[in-house]
Amino acid sequence: MNHQQLPAPDEFHVQAGTEAVSRARRRISGTARHWNVPLSDSALADVELCASEIIANALTHAGSECWVRTHWTGQFLQVEVTDRSLRPPVVRSDTSEATSGRGLALVECFSHGWGWVPRGLGKTVFFIVADQAALAGAQGMGALALTARAHLQGAPAPSPRQRGERRWPVAVGGRLSCLGWS
Repeated sequence: MNHQQLPAPDEFHVQAGTEAVSRARRRISGTARHWNVPLSDSALADVELCASEIIANALTHAGSECWVRTHWTGQFLQVEVTDRSLRPPVVRSDTSEATSGRGLALVECFSHGWGWVPRGLGKTVFFIVADQAALAGAQGMGALALTARAHLQGAPAPSPRQRGERRWPVAVGGRLSCLGWS
């Protein structure tokens, strides 16, 4: 992809329904592939997982609709989901027996950063997944954080991390070990 000509963001409305989250997830990954973003298949799978979680959260906890915006900056793919709830998102640390409540923990594990900002009568929850070149070295990480902060118009930038750097104790093997699952 030519970094001089960035694609226009893809924005769309999601109405709650049986296939709403899966349609939105497929649109986001299809858009990223159409733009030829330099993300691996594994990174795009992470984008799909994170998008599913924040869209499902918006539809479940904030009403029956949300608005999705996918944006490629030349360094990272940012997915934003805006809803009509002022209630901030909370990462819960449920026990392993809980049947729900791990969505934002998954987003934290599988993205390079996430956050939220108030928007009018609601909020926007977002996450980023970065191009590996953007993550190379301390300067790349610093530039990524500055770009994210500028993009969100003064909102705190997400805390980009290298894939694999987790905040949770690691259990035995598997990608979900960041949640303490074995």
